[in-house]
Amino acid sequence: MRLLSFFCVFLLFSCNNNKTDTRDNGLTEVKLDGKTSNADIVRMPISADKPLDTVNVAKIVFDDPVYSFDEVAEGTIVKHTFTFKNTGKMPLIISDVRTTCGCTVPTWNKNPIPAGATDKIDVAFNTENKQNEQAKRVTVLGNTFPAETEVLLMGLVTPKK
Repeated sequence: MRLLSFFCVFLLFSCNNNKTDTRDNGLTEVKLDGKTSNADIVRMPISADKPLDTVNVAKIVFDDPVYSFDEVAEGTIVKHTFTFKNTGKMPLIISDVRTTCGCTVPTWNKNPIPAGATDKIDVAFNTENKQNEQAKRVTVLGNTFPAETEVLLMGLVTPKK
């Protein structure tokens, strides 16, 4: 009798020809009607339980990722604007911009940057107590792939006389 019950249950489930794939492919339509928060449009390309998505993300491309200020006197404040474009398919959100020391201060747009739009990161480098060759890395973190992008400010600082 148990064998007959098992066989009936087996037939019931094996006759289900529903071929619908219900796996989540990680893609979700973003609807921007009404009030939208940053969390609604952030697309993280890496997830522990989903495949890597490097297509449907924000992408940051700098016009010139290296700025050479040539030679300046110690104590000069070097200022430069790094311009970039979001070449991705999703709005770009810069979560942080980090520098190698307190002598380099970045400022950037905290609002989402639409796909195809350009924006900037302003950097000020105080050369006080800095001498000789200097290279200051600025790391941009965002919802991009890869998640970190670096730009570089470099040049020669001549000592005070």
